[in-house]
Amino acid sequence: MKLWTHASLVFGAAVLSACGPNYHIAKGEEHLAGSRPDAAAQEFQKALDKNPTALAALRGMAAAHIDRDQPVRAIIPAQRAARAGDIESRRLLSQALLTTGRAEDALKAIKAGREEAPDDASFRMLLVRGLTAVGQYDDAASAADEFLIDLSSPKARALHAWTLSRAGKVDSAVAMAADAVAIAADEAMIQAEAAAIFWKGGRKDDFEQANKMARALLPASPRQELQRAKWHAEQGDTETAIRRLEALRGAYTKDGVLAARLGLLYAERGAWKDSARHLSAALRLKPYAEDAPVSGVQLMKTGDSMKEKSRRSEHIEVAETLGVAFTALGKHRNAAAAWQVAVDRTARPTASDYIRVARAWQMGNDVDGMGRSAQLATEQDPSNAEAHFLLAQAYEAANNIEWAIRHGQRAWELSPDKPEVVVFVGKLYEGRGDKRMARELYRDALRQHPSDARIYSAFERVGGARR
Repeated sequence: MKLWTHASLVFGAAVLSACGPNYHIAKGEEHLAGSRPDAAAQEFQKALDKNPTALAALRGMAAAHIDRDQPVRAIIPAQRAARAGDIESRRLLSQALLTTGRAEDALKAIKAGREEAPDDASFRMLLVRGLTAVGQYDDAASAADEFLIDLSSPKARALHAWTLSRAGKVDSAVAMAADAVAIAADEAMIQAEAAAIFWKGGRKDDFEQANKMARALLPASPRQELQRAKWHAEQGDTETAIRRLEALRGAYTKDGVLAARLGLLYAERGAWKDSARHLSAALRLKPYAEDAPVSGVQLMKTGDSMKEKSRRSEHIEVAETLGVAFTALGKHRNAAAAWQVAVDRTARPTASDYIRVARAWQMGNDVDGMGRSAQLATEQDPSNAEAHFLLAQAYEAANNIEWAIRHGQRAWELSPDKPEVVVFVGKLYEGRGDKRMARELYRDALRQHPSDARIYSAFERVGGARR
């Protein structure tokens, strides 16, 4: 009886040992290696149920969540293991934080990892990515020059080239991209990314070669990679989304939707020059180049009204954002032209839409464009004082004083709370030598704005005096 009991205890201990944390950790790691993250997560959870502090299980759980595209869930187990000194978990934590858009926190984690493992190549690359994610592009380029130059892997070369390009150091980026493609002849996205850099740098022959290689290696359509970039953007990792889309642009140069999404993401980051470049290209490419507006109404081509409505909305967003980008660059005529595209695609444009275009033409010193847009604004809303004032200014610039006075007077009647309008109209009367009309106009205006120095000064200039 005692022998049986002893044997049972030994057997029971063996069973417990076989089903202990280490057993489940080993199974989980086996599943991770076989690209089965769901099964791996289950095993690591079993291990944690038995020992909540098991570092290997925490690390494995973080890795499984990252492989399952659940970076938010990876953060807590990675943090717990990193605090206990697990360097691989700190790497996973940094990656999860970057992916979820917590760039500042990620950079802190990366710098801590660099202190613990200064020669670790993965932390060098993460540092460059982290600096880019927080918008420190020049610092990222300097870090790439310092920490990546002695790394010979294709991924390190590609990241170095991309970071230099992102910092606007295009010539250096081109040279580094040439190294990347030379050692990564069969890696599609590296070839595509290099093609984008060559394209930006005006290296036609290098671009065509890299583009050809990328297209031979990539699918016929960028749809799957577009979805992946969209996922990164939705998670908050905008810089990774931009990088992926730039690579795709290097391969699929005729895809308007791709160009549009890239330009919109650049706009989110305030990269106006790159935004304008890609959004301008998008409007010249399908499907946006095929849109056919007639009097502000979109023609239906496919018979699918929902699809056409969605495409029209996309088209308007692209044109609207392009106008903002050109404005930020001080290219007001280009902004006006972009916003006019948006107005043309709008089913029911408002006077405010035309007024914005008119003001952009005004900033660009294009009197004709300003006048056309202001005229359309007055037709859209005859009672809009701002539209009449803009039209008056356009007529004045074109030396058509009578029509300038007519619309200036109308603007003053509609909006007597704006002294600048009456001063403008009064000067028109003065300019044609009609001081009496100017004086009467100023006198009436002073009744409404008795303390306005501009009106009073003009009133005195034409011989008026307060009673």
